[in-house]
Amino acid sequence: MRLLAALGWVLVALDLIAVSALLLGRDSGDAATRGVGPGLGALLAVLSLIAAALLWWGGRGDRRVLALVLGIVLASLPVLLATGLKASPGWVLGLIYPSMRERSRPMLASPQYAYPDAASRDAALALVLQDYAKLDTLLRATPAPDLTAHDERGQSLVGLATIAAVADGATMRDLEGLRLLLAAGARPRGDDMGREDSLMEIVTSVPGERGRIVLTMLLDAGLAPDTPMRDGRSVLFHERLTPDAARLLIARGAKPNARNTAAGATDWSPVTVQAGLRRWATALALLQSGVPRDHGTPAGAALQRVIRDGAEQTTDDERADTAYLAFMAAVR
Repeated sequence: MRLLAALGWVLVALDLIAVSALLLGRDSGDAATRGVGPGLGALLAVLSLIAAALLWWGGRGDRRVLALVLGIVLASLPVLLATGLKASPGWVLGLIYPSMRERSRPMLASPQYAYPDAASRDAALALVLQDYAKLDTLLRATPAPDLTAHDERGQSLVGLATIAAVADGATMRDLEGLRLLLAAGARPRGDDMGREDSLMEIVTSVPGERGRIVLTMLLDAGLAPDTPMRDGRSVLFHERLTPDAARLLIARGAKPNARNTAAGATDWSPVTVQAGLRRWATALALLQSGVPRDHGTPAGAALQRVIRDGAEQTTDDERADTAYLAFMAAVR
């Protein structure tokens, strides 16, 4: 009996140390996990108090062995909990906090190399690994990669090379994969990016020199400047269209009089849409390239309405921006 009681009190002492650490420790987790430590501390504190009460009551008589054993069991639970958190934290926390339970997620096969032939799969791997020397060798070999093939996401080698060229952190060196494919005879198409995005939407949203170079390369290789977005509208309506892309597309033959098919905005031109998004530099670039203000009656009425309705959302920083000032001066 005394040995059991001593074991129980040792476990209670360990529990109290754990409670103090959880309750007094700094809670530096993110928004999703903040409060987990204090919450566990409060739970362990309650268990420890109940275990201590049972040990005290069970140790006062030989006929209270059941209470003593129950107290030891309760006192050991925090120790088991700590061991479980160390071994499998996700599973244990999921028992206590249902919102943190790990849910099984179907594992999808990697689409990066799922091309129908081995040469295309090797070329895709070379693009992913930025091994452009190997890509050059593969393109010269027989059999060569299928430049028209798509993987299980519907993405072609041109799409994969374009992503590598415009991705965050990419350098001018990463233009090489796309250059090699186009030089080998690949022809860009609007569906090269697969089922989620269109090629034109991706490349016209990349700011800076790399964006201009990639768009120029694709246009030179045969991509039509009026290649539509996924919703069928002209890319001039694209919400992330850069000013450089707007100028280049118009210069290469994109129709400036493109009509908007969005409900309630059929009289909006690309200039009106970009102004509504408060993308003043892009709206100015389109206006200077010959795109009409709108298709309203009288001309300019829709744009003025959009500017007036959005005036409250325009910040002081925007009002001081040179692109905003130049655009307003032009439309007035």
